[in-house]
Amino acid sequence: MLASVLWILFMGFFTGQIARRLGAPPLIGMILVGIVLGPQVSDVLSPEVLKSADNLPIVAMIIILMKN
Repeated sequence: MLASVLWILFMGFFTGQIARRLGAPPLIGMILVGIVLGPQVSDVLSPEVLKSADNLPIVAMIIILMKN
């Protein structure tokens, strides 16, 4: 589970930086990583992370609000 969470954080950060360098908001890169890592596309995340997905939008919103 920890590896999946770290994978989400690192990939989200790096694609956010790439999106910023391309002139797009970093949030766009983070959203794209979420889509790619999710069960619909590549299913990289562990089942425990997917089970706790109900709480992830709240954590994501807290992180987004703290960054701005």
